[in-house]
Amino acid sequence: MTAQPHQAAPAGALLGPRIVRRLVSLAARLGIEAELFFVTAEGVMPAGEPIRIDSRYSAGWAGPDDIPELVRVEPGTPAALCAERLRSGLRCFAIKDGARIVAKMWCEMDECRDPGWRRRLDDDEAYLFNAYTDPSLRGQNLAPSMRQQCYAALRAIGRTRVFSCTDYTNTAARRFKRKLGAIDEVLCLRLSRAGGAGRTWVLRRWPRRPAQDAS
Repeated sequence: MTAQPHQAAPAGALLGPRIVRRLVSLAARLGIEAELFFVTAEGVMPAGEPIRIDSRYSAGWAGPDDIPELVRVEPGTPAALCAERLRSGLRCFAIKDGARIVAKMWCEMDECRDPGWRRRLDDDEAYLFNAYTDPSLRGQNLAPSMRQQCYAALRAIGRTRVFSCTDYTNTAARRFKRKLGAIDEVLCLRLSRAGGAGRTWVLRRWPRRPAQDAS
């Protein structure tokens, strides 16, 4: 059975990221790992025209032949794990320069395995994680284009509800996702001790909006 977050009363005004960082640091000194994060629905609002990238790049689903490249761009992830992910139904969307992967993102299709928000996925849902963009190619719009194209590829197979988890203090990631039509739907707090099981509380929920075709 997957763990479900515990409900709590709606929170009031949100704290500033700087204050949250201090509280997380204080908790760490007490031996408690604290994580405040949003469950973010992606691609919900129209984000304007598709983001263009150089025509030398191609985009699409990665397959078993791409595993050596996935290992190269995700150090510490064994080839066996990548192979098992693909065999078990996960998908990986990638942008390539020839055969070289320059940006990629994994998509859970059956179950969100994030420790803070673990749950089964509905047939129209997908969970995005482990995004990567080659740092030497920053500024070429690879990251936003990859996400836009991934949303479209997921919609094409019926996954119209796409979401991810976003750290509360990562203001850059929050801005990036908002520019692509993302909306924060749930605010969660997860507390755990080193080596022990954690627990997640839902602090606030916002109304869910139906996804719009941003292509």
